[in-house]
Amino acid sequence: MKKILFIHHSTGGLLLFFGKVRVLLRKKASHVELWDHSYNLYRYKFLSYLIGLFTFKTGLSDGNGKMVGKDFNINISNNSPKEYAEIFSRRMDDYTLKNILYFDTVIFKNCFPTSKIETIEKLNNYKEYYSQIMKNISSYKNRFIIFTQPPLRKEMNNPVWARNARKLANFMSLETRKYKNIFIFDFFNFLADRNGDNKDMLKRDFCNLLPFDSHPNIKANKEIGRKLVRYLLKYS
Repeated sequence: MKKILFIHHSTGGLLLFFGKVRVLLRKKASHVELWDHSYNLYRYKFLSYLIGLFTFKTGLSDGNGKMVGKDFNINISNNSPKEYAEIFSRRMDDYTLKNILYFDTVIFKNCFPTSKIETIEKLNNYKEYYSQIMKNISSYKNRFIIFTQPPLRKEMNNPVWARNARKLANFMSLETRKYKNIFIFDFFNFLADRNGDNKDMLKRDFCNLLPFDSHPNIKANKEIGRKLVRYLLKYS
């Protein structure tokens, strides 16, 4: 049985749920288990289970999507290349890193706040973090799939931020080509428009009704969920 770990927050949780990623993957590859790790558990575990019934699950969920009541103490923010860089630079006996590296394939992503890149300096900082991350994980025996960050919607964006976000996604895609065990899932490219006044921003038909919400909608998650399953079949 091959085990995959997907590290994410809310956008990843929506993709798994509305994209029916586990169901589709199980139909095609019964020998693959997709586990995932969202936000760490709440201080009182019963709250994690209660809230998980209605919103996003927390902590670690097994190959059936069931919360197992533990977490790996993965402390990452929603724009977190810096935190990932720190985690993947730790000693191999570190609790968090050791548990992550138990899995054959590790998938990880940032959320849409990462696409708010106001300056070239910030863009270059993000590039440096991702270069450091990839250099570190290239020495592990595991296979890694890195998601490019999702784009912001137009109401929460501007053309400068959007162009910089595209540059970051393009950089990440090119950088992974240096390594044999690292692959890219270009989430940004699947979600963003290529042309027009909405260029490099979340496609309008992928937007939710709330104008301040950049989470991709159900349509987007269903469409990209199928793409992710095909990708996992190829690279895991």
